[in-house]
Amino acid sequence: MLKSNSTHLFRFAFPLLLSCALALPVSAQSRLETLVGDGGVLLHSPNGGVLVSINPERELVPASLIKIPLAQVALTTLGENFRFETLFYQNSSGDLMIRGLGDPFLVSEEVARITDILAQRGIQQIHRLVMDDSAFEPDPRLPQEQGTDPYAARNSALAVNFNTVNLAWTTIGTLTSAEPQTPLTEVARKLGAQLLSGEPQRINLGDDPLVGLKQAQQLFNHFLVSSGITLTDTDFYREGLTDEWSLFYRHRSSRSLQDNLNGMLRYSNNFIANQLFLTLGAQEKPYPTSVDMARAMLQQQLSELYGDNFGIDPQLLLMIEGSGLLREQRTTATGMMHVLKVFEPYADLLPEVNGVLRKSGTLTGVYNFAGYIAGSDGLYPFVILTNQESNNRAEILQSLEHLVD
Repeated sequence: MLKSNSTHLFRFAFPLLLSCALALPVSAQSRLETLVGDGGVLLHSPNGGVLVSINPERELVPASLIKIPLAQVALTTLGENFRFETLFYQNSSGDLMIRGLGDPFLVSEEVARITDILAQRGIQQIHRLVMDDSAFEPDPRLPQEQGTDPYAARNSALAVNFNTVNLAWTTIGTLTSAEPQTPLTEVARKLGAQLLSGEPQRINLGDDPLVGLKQAQQLFNHFLVSSGITLTDTDFYREGLTDEWSLFYRHRSSRSLQDNLNGMLRYSNNFIANQLFLTLGAQEKPYPTSVDMARAMLQQQLSELYGDNFGIDPQLLLMIEGSGLLREQRTTATGMMHVLKVFEPYADLLPEVNGVLRKSGTLTGVYNFAGYIAGSDGLYPFVILTNQESNNRAEILQSLEHLVD
């Protein structure tokens, strides 16, 4: 196994527990090795037999495949019944504070549901609406893709609609919201004014945390009024929780943890991944959570999930963040195979493509698959890691499917 002194590796460097008795004909094996190149491939039978093994211990960039162990840690640590919460506080001045705790699915429909509940609980008038995003460290050091792509949205303890806005234009070029459930806020208008009219597009709210918080405040303002609640001061306020505030309502998201994991894995949503990543950091210490706290929690949980089971040095189980965008992270085919064996009860959370349950991991020069091929006798877990210019993963997967057939 290759050694590295870097502390920024996500590595599952497990010993190969079974002998590599290849079931492929020599010509097919040669072709497969050519497609794999310097990558790593493993295919196991439902009972753990090794059917294909090429470079199983080679350390390679996993990209979004790390979302699978992240999902497993979330299920193990938070529990299947976990739901994100958003807290609402009042003070003696008639203000309402919204304290976010990282709910990735605080979308327009959820906000409308919340404001109706607040009205039902007797709130008729609010002086100031105060936003509190202090449950996450002020500037989480997490990777982001560049540009306005929605997948590049900034993480925050209090963000609505994945920290994005969905914009559209009428036939005469007038800016409007691209979704009927979401009003066109002032923040959205300013962002739309910087774009050329054309096809609808969803864009992220950029790097400035105040922009995202203002969007959340304006969206809540709209739905509070729609629910019959009067606001006397609609200016923007950002404060942290102090003793002057009393808890009024604890809102549990209508979406379960598995709903969040389904969205993260099926659409490889980086925003959801790192919201979960940061949330995990607060499970042993109180908020605010930080990237360092999250990494420590992941280190501990990965060690318990995999290290204790397979006798692995815990120092070889590190995760920097949840999205897989950082190229410093590493895994091996053997390590990912053990991840898949633990994750198998939740295999149906992975996207199904042509009868194969699989997660992709893609960066420039990184083309990976991991998941399960359905056979007549059960699920065949497989790992395909290729860090090369040629994207051969589909052809490699097809070869593995033929073997299962």
